Amino acid sequence: MVRFDFYRLHQLAYLQVRPNFYAGGGLHFDSHTDVHADNAEDQWPQSPYYQYSVANGLPLDTQISAGPSIEILWDSRDSFINPSHGWLARANYRALFDGFLGGDSSWEKVNLELRTYTPLSSDRRHKLAVWAYTDLVVDGVAPYFDLPSTASDSYGRSGRGYAEGHFRGEKLAFIEVEYRGPLMRNNLLGMVAFANTTTTSNRQGGEQLSDHFAPGVGAGLRVLLNKRSRTNLAFDVGFGEKGNRGVYLVVQEAF
Repeated sequence: MVRFDFYRLHQLAYLQVRPNFYAGGGLHFDSHTDVHADNAEDQWPQSPYYQYSVANGLPLDTQISAGPSIEILWDSRDSFINPSHGWLARANYRALFDGFLGGDSSWEKVNLELRTYTPLSSDRRHKLAVWAYTDLVVDGVAPYFDLPSTASDSYGRSGRGYAEGHFRGEKLAFIEVEYRGPLMRNNLLGMVAFANTTTTSNRQGGEQLSDHFAPGVGAGLRVLLNKRSRTNLAFDVGFGEKGNRGVYLVVQEAF
């Protein structure tokens, strides 16, 4: 029901403290402009965006968030493109301020993330990947489109089986498990099978985190584009509850 223009600038810098361990910070700017109903003017006042924005005193045509962040990161993966082993752990704190670079509200967010990659065979051609993260608004009121939501991670890869923003709330938790294996001896073709689940909270609706879990499952094919970096062209099909589904064509793995 909603159309808008979205502009994002996220810039982070890290300092290596010790092997595999980094600390850093950055600046984040998100702007949703020209927000309007998409051929549903009569239903616009009943839309979640309209009701949330009015209830929290946010403007309806444009909403902006801007502020700094601090972050710590542990990364022992052998590749950030297609890891065969290792793990990543990340903690991010972001403070957004009313009036800073046009920001419309003051609020704070914490994001915690963990990824692990476990070989299932001695040649590491078969592996199990696990991705878990939680995104939490811990203080203040976030603009509607900046609330934690399905596929709101940096590259929009979470929640396969559901559309971007299908689930949205002040708090979100997500976990996914994916098997990755070859279909040819030279690794030119491969496949994946995955399962995930998402849960969100909703302050206005009285829904708490873990009140409901939305599962998703799917599978996909991989075509090797670069043998040295192990970069794949990925084609996935995902299915969620209540008839939700999605088709995904990307370069690089989902996580």
